[in-house]
Amino acid sequence: MVGPPPYKLVLLGDSSVGKTSLVHRFATDNFDEHTANTIGAAFITKEYDSTNTDRKVKFEIWDTAGQERYRSLTPMYYRNAKIALVCYDLSNLDSFDKCKYWIDQLNTTEDNIQIKLVGNKSDLLAEDADMETIEEFCNSNNIPQYKTSAKSGSGIPELFSAIIDEIDESIFTDYNERQIQEEEASRNGSFGTIDFLNARFRNPDASSTCC
Repeated sequence: MVGPPPYKLVLLGDSSVGKTSLVHRFATDNFDEHTANTIGAAFITKEYDSTNTDRKVKFEIWDTAGQERYRSLTPMYYRNAKIALVCYDLSNLDSFDKCKYWIDQLNTTEDNIQIKLVGNKSDLLAEDADMETIEEFCNSNNIPQYKTSAKSGSGIPELFSAIIDEIDESIFTDYNERQIQEEEASRNGSFGTIDFLNARFRNPDASSTCC
C-alpha cells in the first residue's frame, strides 16, 4: 500500500513565541505550559489528513531554536523545506520584528519555499491590539497570515489543512507513480530470485562439475 508523500516543513521565529507548543499540539493534541526552549532543533513526523479534502501527507517538521546563539545553524534545517511557518507571539507584537529577518533570509536563500506568517497565542491577544503594521506587511509581501493558539488548539487544524490543500497535485501523482514503480521492481526482483532457485532445485546438477 502506498503511503502519503513526505512534506518538509520548518518553524522559525524568536524564542518563546510558542513554536514547540504549536508542534506538540498539532502532533499530540496536548499542551504543556512548562515546555522547555528548544536546543538547536527538534524533529518530528506526523501523518495528517486535510479536514477539507481527502488529501494526506507525512509532515517532516523541523522545530528550530529561537535563541540568537543558534541562528547560524538554522539554515541547514530549512534547506530544501517546502514550507516555512514564521511565528511570532500575539501577546507580544514586538516579536514580529524578528519575523522580518527570517523572511528576508528565506527569500534570499530558498527559491521554492512557501512562507506563512503564524501569530501564536491568540488566546492572549488583546482586543485593542494594533495589527495594522503586520497586516500591511503581509499584504505588501503576499504572505498569508494565520492566528493559532497552542493552548486551546484554535486555528491549528485550519493551518495545516490549508498547507495540504495548497500542495500542487503533481507532488501526489509523481510520488504515487514512483512508489508503484518501486513496488513492481521489488516484486519482479523477488520473482526472479524464486525462479532461479526453483530452476536449481529442479536440476540440482545443472552447474555441478563434480566427477
